[in-house]
Amino acid sequence: MHIDSVLGRVRGCIRTMHGYVPGKQPAQGQYVKLNTNENPYPPSPAVLKALREAVNADLRFYSDPLATPLREQAAQHYGCAVDEVIVGNGSDDVLTMIFRTFLDAGDILATPAPSYSLYQVLGALQDADYREIPMGPDYTLPDGLDACGAKLVFIVNPNAPTGVLHPGSALRDFLARSDSMVVLDEAYADFAGESAIDLLPELPNLIVVRTFSKSYALAGMRLGLGFARREVIAQMMKVKDSYNLDRLAIVAGCAALQDQAWLRETTSRIVDTRTKVLEALTAMGLHVPPSRSNFVFPRIPDGRAAEVYRALETRRILVRYFTAPLVADSLRVTVGTDDDMAAFVEALGSLL
Repeated sequence: MHIDSVLGRVRGCIRTMHGYVPGKQPAQGQYVKLNTNENPYPPSPAVLKALREAVNADLRFYSDPLATPLREQAAQHYGCAVDEVIVGNGSDDVLTMIFRTFLDAGDILATPAPSYSLYQVLGALQDADYREIPMGPDYTLPDGLDACGAKLVFIVNPNAPTGVLHPGSALRDFLARSDSMVVLDEAYADFAGESAIDLLPELPNLIVVRTFSKSYALAGMRLGLGFARREVIAQMMKVKDSYNLDRLAIVAGCAALQDQAWLRETTSRIVDTRTKVLEALTAMGLHVPPSRSNFVFPRIPDGRAAEVYRALETRRILVRYFTAPLVADSLRVTVGTDDDMAAFVEALGSLL
């Protein structure tokens, strides 16, 4: 059989789609790495201790397919029932479950633009109809977000890539009047100090997604959480991969949730650095949205964002540049350590 015949058997939606492009992951120690919103500080010592103890002969056994200890710990921490929690191999895995559960070919999903680019990829896998609704001035929630008849609406809060936080009142109003299932992606919520998880009892069309990758400094463990009414979680459980979390990930997630003192200290350090960086960039005359995440999104004047992005990389400073029209004039910059950000600000100043 010729390779063209083989490729002809690939699903049509896969042949025509573009895959998700992650941020560059270079060899460690060679760059000031501000491109993938990782935590600049190590995970909790309690997590590392728990992992060392878990590396034993029990690794020959499968993990708990329901990750019950982690779901119990999450339910206790966030104030919900165990059967209102699902866990994933990173929050992207939880998002994949949502797409599998709700979207048939041709169904509409909508998101305010700009937004997390993975949604379009996951929609293409289901052969769904992806719609971006441009946000209002200063990145406010757009009117008519679900007017297109969307079966699913995805809202990142705080938004990625801008870092702007949508106020809880606006979200509550939208959820209360919407006929769509609404997914609030709270990947960066710990840096904002706000969450919609407490709205679940009154809003059956709400799903909240969280991750351990950012605030808990566990991007390498791949841990995510989903919260919804128990009836919704039961449907999502049907499409979950059987053993989607390994034994070590479950142990790490439990230990991380138990060490909230470490979380508060670390997020506070990042927020303090974020404040200083926002002030420095504003003093340089740049327009920067009021970030409530662990990154900032300065607009680069004179259409030079791509040029500055490349020039920073030659100086061994990695940031993220997106080519989509609504964001092509800006750079997304992770908040690193104070030293990391001083190096970035100095380099950026020399390029403007």
